[in-house]
Amino acid sequence: MSSKLELSRYPLQWLFPVLILVVVFTVYPFAYAIYNSFFQILLVLPTKPFIGFKNYAKVVASPYFWESLRNTLMFAAVTAPVTVIVALGVARLLLTRFVGRGVVRALVLLPWAIPGSVAGILWLWIFHGQFGVINAVLHSLGLINNYIQFLKDSNLAKICVMIAHIWTQVPFASVLLMAALTTINKELYESAEVDGAGAFRKLISITIPSVSGMLIIALIYELIIGITAYDVVYSLTGGGPGGATTLLSYYIWKESFTQLNFGTGSALGVLVALLTLALITTILRVIPNQIMVKE
Repeated sequence: MSSKLELSRYPLQWLFPVLILVVVFTVYPFAYAIYNSFFQILLVLPTKPFIGFKNYAKVVASPYFWESLRNTLMFAAVTAPVTVIVALGVARLLLTRFVGRGVVRALVLLPWAIPGSVAGILWLWIFHGQFGVINAVLHSLGLINNYIQFLKDSNLAKICVMIAHIWTQVPFASVLLMAALTTINKELYESAEVDGAGAFRKLISITIPSVSGMLIIALIYELIIGITAYDVVYSLTGGGPGGATTLLSYYIWKESFTQLNFGTGSALGVLVALLTLALITTILRVIPNQIMVKE
């Protein structure tokens, strides 16, 4: 009896250090943000009066919120699936034997090691309207007469920010999918080849169903990263031109550290957290059910 009780205590003891970290770095900050969202917290004021839901009402009534919300949803809806699709192709390539595979793997993982703010500056050198690499190459090839202002056009700026973000996220998703691809039985591909299946057919019938669980995990992760993206946008466009690339995370920073209104910034943070939770819950409810129906 005592041995059973001793064993039953081990899982909690193992999880306790992790739970402490979760409480300190996740639960407490989120609870503190909820608490602050009900107060008017301005650094220029000595007190912080309780104002209830007025911060939320102010945020929802602001046109900047709805613009940044649309930008964020579009940003996450495009970058998350594109990142997963590209990562799947990269993972499959890196598992193929070819000369120099080790060097290619190192180069593919390089963006993962670069901070987002630095990555934004690197892509700024690429997309810049005056000394950007792309403009220089296109002009030297005679494809353009005048340099293209990528970051001053609202539509082009959105595309540039998405490309830079995807570039930073593909390595991690590729590592996850590489691990999943290595678990697939090679005999399945050999049987499919005997039956005359081509590369596309094997991808649809074998690869994707076999790694569907990891694809969902990668998609959810990239969706979270897309909704909370900040550093690449800040260093590449600063939310411009005219708010075209202003995401909710950037709006939170601007409201908190530029306007010095931490009450409104906290309310925005809570809304972003609730939005993320709602999207993740929807994905977990819809996608696994569809996979089970197919099986």
